[in-house]
Amino acid sequence: MLLGAGSYPAWLTGAAARLRECAWTNPGPDSWGPRPALPPWASDQAVDLVATVLRRAAEDTEPLDPDPGRHAWLHQMREAGRGAALLHEASITHELPMDSPLCDDAVLTACLTVRPHEAGHPWAYKPLLAAAMEGLVPEHILHRTTKDHCGPDWYLGLRTHRRHLSDIADTSHLAAAGLADQELLRRALISPDLNTGGAPEVENTLGAEAWLRDLAAHPAPAHLVHLHHPHEEHPVDTTAH
Repeated sequence: MLLGAGSYPAWLTGAAARLRECAWTNPGPDSWGPRPALPPWASDQAVDLVATVLRRAAEDTEPLDPDPGRHAWLHQMREAGRGAALLHEASITHELPMDSPLCDDAVLTACLTVRPHEAGHPWAYKPLLAAAMEGLVPEHILHRTTKDHCGPDWYLGLRTHRRHLSDIADTSHLAAAGLADQELLRRALISPDLNTGGAPEVENTLGAEAWLRDLAAHPAPAHLVHLHHPHEEHPVDTTAH
């Protein structure tokens, strides 16, 4: 991997041809980062669409850094920022305060100055974070070698709502759009223990399905809806307010 990383555009082109390969069954490191992959229930049309996007990106996309390892770090930082932005947006809706200090420029700049072997190794979990939190969190947490998970709760939730998930498969907007195989999607939702990709594949699919359903139910955002008043000749455009 280290000697044959190749160029980033070549890696994108190669990834476009391997979308059907499950990245979870071969979780070893890849030269430029986690390889994009689609779940088994993705249709041929979905595969073709994503492959086209990757091939077009390969034509004029440069890596975030010429070094693959540095590129992977910067990519993870951007992903963390996107996640923090989504959490911030959701918290505003519920009027809850939310901060992401670990995404601050000064913190990220400091992390980029650390030597790779100090940022992570097999016998510690996020050593930089542990060092930064020393004296602030319980000592036993600083020395853990992995993180907790909610796997049992996740599978219990899927089993509890299996009937509802079956209904989602039967009326899937993704399937109607030709992006998912309805029978394979049904099998994945009612038998999650058999999925090779696990939670991420199912959760991302359900997220896309929920978004399409919400879009169908509310094609116009609430802040763009015109209010009609019985005593007004013309509707009020709320965007002006």
